[in-house]
Amino acid sequence: MKSMGVTRGVPATRVPADSYRLDLGAGRWVEVRCVRKKVKYLRLRVCGDGSFALSVPWHCSRSQAVAFLEAQHGWVATQLQRRGERIGGTSRFEDGDTVAWWGRQMRLQVQPVPGLAKNRAAARIEGQDMVLRIEDGADLQRRAQVIDRLRKKSLEVRLEPLLARWSAFGVQPRTVALRRMKSRWGSCQPQTGKLCFNLALSERDPKYLNYVVAHEFAHFFHPDHGPAFHALLETHLPEERRLRRELNRSDA
Repeated sequence: MKSMGVTRGVPATRVPADSYRLDLGAGRWVEVRCVRKKVKYLRLRVCGDGSFALSVPWHCSRSQAVAFLEAQHGWVATQLQRRGERIGGTSRFEDGDTVAWWGRQMRLQVQPVPGLAKNRAAARIEGQDMVLRIEDGADLQRRAQVIDRLRKKSLEVRLEPLLARWSAFGVQPRTVALRRMKSRWGSCQPQTGKLCFNLALSERDPKYLNYVVAHEFAHFFHPDHGPAFHALLETHLPEERRLRRELNRSDA
């Protein structure tokens, strides 16, 4: 969490919630949601879903807000690095590596097959092992891609009953997407009815997937993480704050 004072007396620029893409260099960037609020200072924070939000005083100009954000490169990069260790994993996907799978640590068996067609490559679970059958010479990115196909299939199976369960909120998503996300466990677009979930949830205990699904459903009614949002979520999931803290720990 970062905060910084600004000079009083700057004419108010009353604009709605906006976003700013903070360039971290080396092709890396992060989107920061900027919200005008009745606060005294600029305040940059990491939200419960892993996104970044900047509270901007009404008397602060956009140029001041941008200058403040540009000065936070180091802090933002540190937060992303910590979250990257949690969300993205550090495996090189070599034979004998350990791979996280629904809260368990699986031993990775890599089975390179010379001449194997790419569409025949696949990963599967056998007991305490994850077996990766893949074309000979496949690089790290390719191995991760094939393993993510297994994660997507598994997530689809586990999501089906949870989406039905959390329809108790009184709303149904129009579309559901699964993909790798750099800084969030999930997202909700109330305007389009779209939910998106991070494939890395398949690395965590299934209870955290249940929490993230409930969390994103609550965003259909409250786009921010204010008191009304948490009151609604706690009505359906009383342990939501504990689960959020656990999920965002590196050892969850």
